[in-house]
Amino acid sequence: MNHEIIASRVESISMGTGILAGLSAAGAVFSEPTGLDAVGVWLGITDEPLIITAAPILASLATASGTISGFTYFLAQWKKRQIKSQSKADNSV
Repeated sequence: MNHEIIASRVESISMGTGILAGLSAAGAVFSEPTGLDAVGVWLGITDEPLIITAAPILASLATASGTISGFTYFLAQWKKRQIKSQSKADNSV
């Protein structure tokens, strides 16, 4: 497999989850219960909106995919340098 293609695809997934996490965080801010709704949530009478529950999960997913993306990027760079140095050694022989 081509390491640069893998790194590019993982980066696209990472960016997508980052965008999704950002949008869910913005949605959680706007859908935060206020007034009597907030009291009801605090007392456990009503449930929190799903977006507020999902925002931290999506943020963790974005963090994990960003870490994996960074790892695959550096792995691709390392492989590229390794291939260049190997081709230089083959050409000098």
